[in-house]
Amino acid sequence: MEQRRTTVQKTGTYIGLMTGIAAIVYHLLLVVTGLSDMVSLHFLTGIILVIGVCWGIKRHKTHQNGRINYLEGVGVGFIVGIVSSIIYTIAQVIGDYVFNMAYSYPYMADDTYGSEPAIWLMAVTWILFGAVLGPFIAYLAMQYFKNPDHKLTS
Repeated sequence: MEQRRTTVQKTGTYIGLMTGIAAIVYHLLLVVTGLSDMVSLHFLTGIILVIGVCWGIKRHKTHQNGRINYLEGVGVGFIVGIVSSIIYTIAQVIGDYVFNMAYSYPYMADDTYGSEPAIWLMAVTWILFGAVLGPFIAYLAMQYFKNPDHKLTS
């Protein structure tokens, strides 16, 4: 019988996909309720990333029989951050182009070049957001997840 091996890449990709979908659903919920103009509510997308990274580390640790190396946890966080931010960015760019959602208007300095450069500037920013914050969140979360009994070390 074949034994399935859990890797950082598999765990990070799956949880990153779920986290990206959750962020898209949250954003659609904001659009449907008419609250998408409230910038303070967009902060919760970062909270969704935190939950996704912690969920990914917990899942990877569970599949590894309760043991996880520090670098594995940071790797899971990086992959969750990258995958979820790419999924979220694709949805945002498609939403801006197809539905003219005007995400890029606040970022345009003037209308000389149109809205094209502004949406790609936002896309790169969102991907960097996931690539930087994913491992950082994982680094902090590993303080909790690195020990089997979940006690913080002093």
